[in-house]
Amino acid sequence: MAQIEQIPIILLTGFLGSGKTTLLANWLKAPELDGAMVIVNELGEVGLDHRLLTSSSDVPLLLENGCACCAAQDDLVSTLERLFWDRLHKRIPRFNWVLIETTGVADPLPVMDAFRRHALISERYRVAGVVTALDAKRGLSRLSEFPECRNQLLAANAVIVTKTDIASAAEVAHARGQLPDLAPHAKVMLSANGNLPAGELLSVLATCATCGSHGHEAGHHDHGHDHAHGDHDGHAGDRVEAEHAGGVNSAFLPLPKPVSWLALIGALDTLMEGHANSLLRLKGIVRLDGAPGYHAVQGIPGQGLTRAEVPIEPTDEPPRTGFTLIAIHEPAAGIASSLDALIAIRTARLPASAAEVGVISGGMGS
Repeated sequence: MAQIEQIPIILLTGFLGSGKTTLLANWLKAPELDGAMVIVNELGEVGLDHRLLTSSSDVPLLLENGCACCAAQDDLVSTLERLFWDRLHKRIPRFNWVLIETTGVADPLPVMDAFRRHALISERYRVAGVVTALDAKRGLSRLSEFPECRNQLLAANAVIVTKTDIASAAEVAHARGQLPDLAPHAKVMLSANGNLPAGELLSVLATCATCGSHGHEAGHHDHGHDHAHGDHDGHAGDRVEAEHAGGVNSAFLPLPKPVSWLALIGALDTLMEGHANSLLRLKGIVRLDGAPGYHAVQGIPGQGLTRAEVPIEPTDEPPRTGFTLIAIHEPAAGIASSLDALIAIRTARLPASAAEVGVISGGMGS
């Protein structure tokens, strides 16, 4: 009997701001991932990361406003099922890989459990690897408060220690030193501004961690992802439930009109300083006074802001402009209201000639 073709899936995970989107954007330029289908899962009602990616399968698919491990799990499973049938019946171009970028607070263990439980997906797809991005500067500090971070490492076949270009040698060494205990099944790799080559990652995922062979699947030695379910909750047959830190929530602040860049960065800096202990991440798309097009602006307290132009084709629907704010232990809606007020105050203080657009550099996070 002919062997059934299984489409490989790479599940890319890692906490908010760990650099997943930067990695993925670079990988999609590699010939090894030609023909990849990309699915981006975002927390919040308006997505951004999918607009920062290009792939040979046209526009990346977006799962909004929920984690793939819980609220959006059914959407992810049904999306994979639909993609298989569309590919089979040639309603869409053939794709050879599926790359799934989860939201930063997603627990990958229930996602893999859902794939195993679904008959078509378990037969027609295979998880080629769970890849976890870990911020060299701040990633380990999240472990005590966010159980999903621990599970992102536990499930990993490969851990990519990111932001090594801005972390000190001591920070990178400390992160690497903790990973044998935190990610016992993972190969550890390093990345500066998302520069880890896709080919290098695929080579690692194709290699059996037990014997070094490229000649069989990861489950050949019964190591695979057994650590990711089995005794997770004491009963191998029970459904794996997501583990989440309490209090994480999001809100969206619409900004339909162009804003001054000077006013915006002043407002964002003040906001991040004032909510450093509760604001996990902010990101959005804005129009700027004196600058054409749309701009993605992202920020993490303690790590500053980044800005990048968002490619919008003339035939594309214009994006909804504004900011998604993700917070813990404080209502994100209240932080969004504060940002709205700060932008208004900063704008009112600007002289009429201050509509210039400044430029800052930096990589994207996710």
